[in-house]
Amino acid sequence: MYKRRVHYRSRHQSLIAYSNREFYDDRLLVYPSPVLNDPDFGVTCQRVADGGYEAGQGRNPLEARAIVAEAAALMRRRIDRSIGIVAVNKAQSELIETFMDEVAASEPEIQAYRQRWDGTLESFFVKNLENVQGDERDIILVSTVYGRTAEGIFHQNFGPINKAYGHRRLNVLFTRTKRRLALFTSLDPSQILTEGKQRGVRVLKEFLEYAASGTIQHGRQTGQEPDSDFERWFLSRLKSAGYVAHPQVGVAQYRIDIGVVHPDRPGSYIIGLECDGATYHSSKSARDRDRLRQSVLEELNWRIHRVWSTDWYRDPEREFKRLLDKIESFRDVSPVGNKHVPISEVR
Repeated sequence: MYKRRVHYRSRHQSLIAYSNREFYDDRLLVYPSPVLNDPDFGVTCQRVADGGYEAGQGRNPLEARAIVAEAAALMRRRIDRSIGIVAVNKAQSELIETFMDEVAASEPEIQAYRQRWDGTLESFFVKNLENVQGDERDIILVSTVYGRTAEGIFHQNFGPINKAYGHRRLNVLFTRTKRRLALFTSLDPSQILTEGKQRGVRVLKEFLEYAASGTIQHGRQTGQEPDSDFERWFLSRLKSAGYVAHPQVGVAQYRIDIGVVHPDRPGSYIIGLECDGATYHSSKSARDRDRLRQSVLEELNWRIHRVWSTDWYRDPEREFKRLLDKIESFRDVSPVGNKHVPISEVR
């Protein structure tokens, strides 16, 4: 028997939900907040215009300007709230500090805010990921820094996040705030590739998706083999047709037989393929159970395509063409409001 630990810091359950699942196996006891849709509480994600990352400098001035503007607005409006800013790397934190000092020099309200909190346990700070430890604030603003350059290149370089303990540093960052955590990012999580990277890159990808959608379930490769020759045939044909597909993808408490990777957004699945055998086809209880299962998966933004083994035996090429037509029909659908499911590596 283990004793559940009570989490007291967060004033809103969304602030700890991801870390509770990813790092604590849902062992933390979190009290629910009476606040639902209050902009002063919870996790938010603000997209910043793409193309601002300066790879040589390791900085993103567009993100820095956006986060300073938000911090200044908060200081004018909520002098009673403690604020901290965290950038993923040192170069960005120094740039933000420079911009913040420029604003403070010309605005008495910003100076008054700083004086109000100076000398307290929760004074205003600008730090980087590697020196945030033990700091608690009402509001934490985060700059993820990385993204496409002005030339449209995304280097897939994540600095300290892609180090051995990057995931632990992210967990510390995600759990520092009491009221609100606001991410400012140029990253599209569906473009982040996690294969061959440290665990921190997957954690960043998932948290960005969580912050944008409020959903913490992700499709993960389990490393398990396909269950049947039926599935192996589809995996082989998909590969021959130029698609990347993964068997036995884990999502929530389920396994999807085959996840097909989006051809244009390689960090996402475009469709989930379910291969159902003859015994399933004749079982009403199994069909009823799977209707519920499919509704859950669709709520998690999966698009499910089902193939019956009996139909496949009669005409495998027809069934494969049906699948390809369905994949191509989804290819041009905008992910906004109909999101593609992010891919993450299994823990």
